[in-house]
Amino acid sequence: MNLLLDTHCWLWALSEPEKLSPQASAMISDHTNNIYLSTASIWELGIKAQLGKISLPEAFETFVPTRLQVFQTIPIQITPSHAIIAATLPLHHKDPFDRMIIAQGKSENLPILSNDKVFHNYDITIIEIAR
Repeated sequence: MNLLLDTHCWLWALSEPEKLSPQASAMISDHTNNIYLSTASIWELGIKAQLGKISLPEAFETFVPTRLQVFQTIPIQITPSHAIIAATLPLHHKDPFDRMIIAQGKSENLPILSNDKVFHNYDITIIEIAR
């Protein structure tokens, strides 16, 4: 199965797995699944780390490449098509990073693992992750 992780889901899987439901944890740990992460999530993490909104255990430049290897995470690049979809989504969600994740899930037909309730307002498959 192919799965797109929301930013907080990826962070929880790495550092606070107890926050994940048993189903979400099993799906992420299952090596037969392909785990995807938007480059928008990587960008979001960098900005939040720089602003002091999140604390990473090591430098951002080291954290991301090493952690991508943990679940053999596959980064999804942002394409013009993704940007067009994100820009034309209904304005249920105002966060540009989340709008890009939604657009990529929609465009690539990937279910999104997230705890963000607003994602349910879009025509995409959401898998709840919280306990």
